[in-house]
Amino acid sequence: MANFVLVHGAWHGGWCYRDTAAALRAAGHTVHTPTHTGVGERTHQSAENITLETHIRDVCGCLEWEELSDVVLVGHSYGGMVITGVADRMADRIRALVYLDAFVPENGDSLIGLLNKALLPEVAAQFIGAFRGTAAEGRSGLMQPIPAEMFNIAQANRAWVDRRCRPQALATFECPALLTGAHTSVPKKHYILADGWDPSPFRHFASQVDGKAGWALTKMACGHDIMVDMPKELAEVLAAMA
Repeated sequence: MANFVLVHGAWHGGWCYRDTAAALRAAGHTVHTPTHTGVGERTHQSAENITLETHIRDVCGCLEWEELSDVVLVGHSYGGMVITGVADRMADRIRALVYLDAFVPENGDSLIGLLNKALLPEVAAQFIGAFRGTAAEGRSGLMQPIPAEMFNIAQANRAWVDRRCRPQALATFECPALLTGAHTSVPKKHYILADGWDPSPFRHFASQVDGKAGWALTKMACGHDIMVDMPKELAEVLAAMA
């Protein structure tokens, strides 16, 4: 049995892993689904000065205070930025890293910077314009969630996702990942690509790790929120990998 820590992406919360976590627990695994400061049930802590560093510390705190080791650390989307930072600090506690349709940063990369690398210039400009524009409109420093429809989340689940997502500090997307390289010592790495939506920046990261030593690649035929649209299938992939 494995210790899973499932890390959500931007605007979401631990709630998005509800059904995947239930399936893993039913199989006997231990599962934690921490929520980042400022979103989900922690939306009352929202502030423009929250950064990627805040969220890395949130998840490090989960591993430390739950006294977890031999962890399978899963990060969805923006959560790839977070789990890389966590692994860089706590590699000795982590058995495997799973990037769930997620960003894979190197030292100095920000999420917005990675969009420029992963998408055609005109598409990246649209995404980045949306990020910075909604934060500026409200003069709050918070970016409004991108609607579920844009990520091709299943029609039946879109309303549920949209009503639960919350604005997130723009600074979390602009903050660079400061990495020593210690995260590369984690022995197993797995990339799971959502193969049912475009324009997806995550095809870029999947292609980069495909065939690379220490990496495995799985493709799932759904939109970006795999844990929402295919929760049981995702649990099966994670359990088999662990």
